[in-house]
Amino acid sequence: MEKLQRACRALYEQAFGVSGAFDDALFAHAMPDCLRVIAEGDTPKSMLFSIPYAIETENGIVDARYLYAVATDPAFRSQGLATRLLREVIAEGLPVFLRPSAPSLFDFYRAVGLVPVSPVKTERGMAGGAGVALPLTALSPSAYLAARRAYLLPPFAAPTEAFLSLGYLGGGALEMAGQFVTFYELRGREVLFKEWLGATHFAPRVAAFLGADTYELRTPCAEGTPFGVAANCPENLTFLIALD
Repeated sequence: MEKLQRACRALYEQAFGVSGAFDDALFAHAMPDCLRVIAEGDTPKSMLFSIPYAIETENGIVDARYLYAVATDPAFRSQGLATRLLREVIAEGLPVFLRPSAPSLFDFYRAVGLVPVSPVKTERGMAGGAGVALPLTALSPSAYLAARRAYLLPPFAAPTEAFLSLGYLGGGALEMAGQFVTFYELRGREVLFKEWLGATHFAPRVAAFLGADTYELRTPCAEGTPFGVAANCPENLTFLIALD
């Protein structure tokens, strides 16, 4: 099993071109319990992670899964292996959702049985107003998950605290009480606000506070572009936090 897990890590790196502290933490968190794989001996043909999440609804918490790192070895593509894995997970009946790694993949996921969800507006801008102080509070993963409930209407997806903490390796979460809460990742001189809930006009100053020159900001918007795809999920699901 350990050899297969190492081979899955190699397939992941081949597919996504990444390797670092985040990936080490992801595999430590998600292996082996969350791994779904079609393999030939110790050679993985296709894999994905099915990671515990939750959906908060008006009637309480619903167990769900976030599907992550769907990858097929190039030598085994065009055999329907990823489709088979995805359909097996969907058939188990739990709500499942994922963020396609490219817009062109939405059609593939529709064919598998996942429908677009969570329209999002994406804004880009320049940092500014660095000399104007803001009463910002840095939030732990648990505090962030609690704070976002003030801004989101159910149903919305909520990661586990442990899984969300992986995102803190490259960023964190900030709150300005009564105004906004945001989960961010620093990418060199740009900050990606992966989830911004509340008053968006503060974004340039927060970007400057974080030492960035530019920012990208995601926020729920009914007229926006679908952010993810889902199956077995409530209608109007909001799903923003993705460890992309």
